[in-house]
Amino acid sequence: MKFKSPKANDTFTITSGPVWPSVAFETDATGAHTWTWAIQWGSYKKSGTAQTPGNTWDAQTVITNFGGTLTVSAAAGKDSASITVKIIGTNPSETEVNTYLATKQGADGFGKLLAHESKFQNFKAQGEPVKSFDNGYGMCQLTTPPPTFEQVWNWKLNVDGGLALFAGKRGDAITYLSQSGRTYTDDQLKHEAICRWNGGSYHTWDATAKAWVRNPNILCDSATGNIGWDMTDAENKGKTEADLRKRDSGSYSQPPQAGAHWKYSGVCYADAILG
Repeated sequence: MKFKSPKANDTFTITSGPVWPSVAFETDATGAHTWTWAIQWGSYKKSGTAQTPGNTWDAQTVITNFGGTLTVSAAAGKDSASITVKIIGTNPSETEVNTYLATKQGADGFGKLLAHESKFQNFKAQGEPVKSFDNGYGMCQLTTPPPTFEQVWNWKLNVDGGLALFAGKRGDAITYLSQSGRTYTDDQLKHEAICRWNGGSYHTWDATAKAWVRNPNILCDSATGNIGWDMTDAENKGKTEADLRKRDSGSYSQPPQAGAHWKYSGVCYADAILG
């Protein structure tokens, strides 16, 4: 038995929709066929079997939401053959992502977060999902909890996963800002939620003004997206941003070590995204 189509190592591309391609298999054998398939990318894998009365089968349904290396074995009577092909992804446009976000509740500000985090890119140039050094996957850099196979390859499901996490941050922000019956603006809620995506709270309560204000003790390195200094630290007091950057920028390539006087700051992260 031989496969008539597709050719070994052919590549099939998911559209930006995303819509999964037809991947039609045909052998030169006759009669009923059993198709055993497995699709794998990294540690992710999905497999199964299908039965057809003839020598053709389209894998589109079973591979939808997945990508990577697809291996298919066909068996008819005593004959069998195997073949491997590739499934790759296509990045959506910024417009496609923002149109999708417009259908979701609680997504205010999330588009700017995605623009900052990934420039709306779910896939690398070769069509494989983005994966960061700390195992953050896809457009939203989903890390904890680890994303599913589907969330890695379907950018809409990746965004849904990110929005679920963002909803938790937004809920925490509402709880924080409304404590003791205090009021806040929509803009303050947006800054607080974005800040908490990166870590920490954005606002402190000004008892004199009786209002929430940006944490006045955080000075940001405007040349980065989320690095800043706590100006209550004795080693930082009296120094300018330029002074502190000159002192610390050489160590930015790694997370702050013990004794460091700079930090990753959610306040700076929100400032960089929202202004």
